[in-house]
Parts: sequence; structure tokens; C-alpha cells
Amino acid sequence: MSAFFLCFSAWSAIALGLDRHHEDVWGHEGTARQLLHLRRAGWLVLLFSLWLAARPAGGGTPASLGVAAWVVALSLSALAVTAAVTWLPRRAPALAGAALVGGLTAWAGGW
Repeated sequence: MSAFFLCFSAWSAIALGLDRHHEDVWGHEGTARQLLHLRRAGWLVLLFSLWLAARPAGGGTPASLGVAAWVVALSLSALAVTAAVTWLPRRAPALAGAALVGGLTAWAGGW
């Protein structure tokens, strides 16, 4: 659960770091520095979610199973972000923020 939400927020940041989507959401072009920071933040959150998925869990779950589940979450969240920036572009930042909070909460709760 946490992997999906974290991947969703990461893909959203990466998408909002692109000129086209940034302008669709905020109505103006972002500076090169803003776009770069958004893309970097997205990649960092993706790496963080991969680390969470690959680390050995206390329940004896193998890392390979965690990474396989992460890849599924990565793919499904990419589809969800594509739909969000296509049909709800103005709500994409709020959805990304909610997904980040939800992902961290789910991780803290062990989901």
C-alpha cells in the first residue's frame, strides 16, 4: 500500500517537472530550476520507495518479493498519474501531496 502511494507522489512530481504538465496545472511555465527540483524530488521518492520495498522485513518476506510488488505498484501508479494529469490536471498537486502523506502513514503503520 505504501509503495503505491509513494510511487504515485513520485510520478506526479516527475510529471509536474515537465513543461507541458507544469503549464497545464499552474497555467504558466516553470523555471528550469523548479522543473529540475520537481524531477529530482520525484526520483528521490522513487528510490526511497524501492529501498523500503527491498529491505528485509521483520516477517521474513524475501527482498525479491518486495521488489516484485514494488514493480507492480510502480506500474499501476504510473497509470494513475497519467490519468490524473490528463483528466484532473489542476488537482494533480493535491493528489500527489495526499499520496505522499498517505504513503508515509501507511509505511509507519506497516502496510
